[in-house]
Amino acid sequence: MNNTLGVIINRLSIGFLFAILYQVVVATATYVLSIPLTGNISDLFLGIKKADSEGILLISWWVISTVIITIISLIIVKHKQYFSIYKNEKHIEIPPKISLITIIVVGSVISFMFFLMDSVIGLFATNTASDVQAIYESALTGNFVPLYLSILFSILTGFIIVGVSAKTSSVSKITKDFRVDNIHHLSRLLSKKNSKRATMTDTIGLRPGALVHIGEKKVENVRIDLIEYDEKNITEIKDASIENCLESKNKLNVSWINIIGVHDPHTIEKFGNAFGVHPLHQANIMNTELRPSIEFYEDYIFLMLKMPHFNEQTGKIELEQISFFISEHHLLTFQEIEADFFDQIRKRLRENVGRIRKSETDYLGYVLLDAIIDSYFLVLEKISDISENLEDELMVNPTPKTLHTLQFLKRQMILLRKSIWPAREVLDNLQRNQTPLIHDETKTYLRDVYNHVIQVIDTTEGLRDVVGSLLDTYLSSLSNKMNEVMKTLTVIASIFIPITFIAGVYGTNFDYIPELSWSGSYFVMIGVMATIVIIMLGWFKKRKWIFT
Repeated sequence: MNNTLGVIINRLSIGFLFAILYQVVVATATYVLSIPLTGNISDLFLGIKKADSEGILLISWWVISTVIITIISLIIVKHKQYFSIYKNEKHIEIPPKISLITIIVVGSVISFMFFLMDSVIGLFATNTASDVQAIYESALTGNFVPLYLSILFSILTGFIIVGVSAKTSSVSKITKDFRVDNIHHLSRLLSKKNSKRATMTDTIGLRPGALVHIGEKKVENVRIDLIEYDEKNITEIKDASIENCLESKNKLNVSWINIIGVHDPHTIEKFGNAFGVHPLHQANIMNTELRPSIEFYEDYIFLMLKMPHFNEQTGKIELEQISFFISEHHLLTFQEIEADFFDQIRKRLRENVGRIRKSETDYLGYVLLDAIIDSYFLVLEKISDISENLEDELMVNPTPKTLHTLQFLKRQMILLRKSIWPAREVLDNLQRNQTPLIHDETKTYLRDVYNHVIQVIDTTEGLRDVVGSLLDTYLSSLSNKMNEVMKTLTVIASIFIPITFIAGVYGTNFDYIPELSWSGSYFVMIGVMATIVIIMLGWFKKRKWIFT
């Protein structure tokens, strides 16, 4: 199927589905309130005209119906991949990001669109209670114009709903964003007060090791996952309690305790004290703005790294701090969010693939570190694709939006560089330190991870140079466009200089100018001017200043 036709069919299916639900809402309200309703802006106008209780009811109905219909439309857009017939539409599986202003725009436009459709269909089918009735009765008489109009308006409505919902990058800068899948939490989102985000300055004057969460709180509740295993057996507990984890402390098999959420000082302190984590390290776990680092003790290794996540909706790189506590039989990981790149590792543990179940905590730590470093390659690949698209855009039609994108990309590269450079020191120290917790065989694998870090750094530096060259290219393109504009204006001015001179000579206020009394002098002057224009254009073309 042709892509354009497929997109139109998808918008038609979305528009028809929305129109059906729209008619259901209006019909239900008409039956309950016993008032003829339309569900569009005409209800508001009618309510304003009436000063009695029915007018207030109409206005209230219009507000409520607009909210309901808007929410329905946004839910349809969120699940558009299930309602669309043509499945090859680009990005059909990605739900759009919705801002508050988008809801207002969608609601207002849809209300006006259905008012317009009612008005137009009413010209062809009178004395009908609804659009559906008008379409049906007209079709029985052989008049299919209302049906064609409803199809046209359904397609337009589909494009409006999807288009306004998907293209909110400009308004999202001035409004609070939330995802479509959070519509059912709308009242909670609107009523929730903004909490103050703690920064490094909030720790000034506090005792060393004070447990204060620094950074953004990314999850509401702390979640703990526990995996205990040896070569033959494995036990996995999701949403484990702290007591479950503490029971594994005295076991000789390998225990991987993954704590998701670092904002709760009670949880951090309880785990820290139980496993002998230094108070300063407990404080470091809760401070998500620290640079990656590593420290060695007799009975454990503590290290921190940054894991990048590429946000498909905003194009931003979001860094998550992951802290590791590695002891002889236990590995504790502290994450900020649930999403990570560790699912394949969990699958390998469950299926006993490779040597991971046969090894100790140092090998598990290596596998997790390798997954974190590999996540950088995925992010760099995304940035590389964006850079290539920008390069094509620069060659065709650079705009101020292109410059904003380049500046944004440059900041993202700086953020990525600041997170990966310290990781090189962490991996280098980990493979070189003579700690009994890291076996020589595992150090061989760690050297491979270190090489991956070097490769990530080289790729990052290369992309930084590419972004820098794209900025230079943008400025050069802008300069070339300005030169083209100036050249065009100069050519126009040069052509009009001799013409203006001739017009100025014969526009002087002398009493006697012989040429003015000649027969046909006006046409001679026009001919001379035209000849000058042709000669100058030919000369400019010969010099390749124009028509090149």
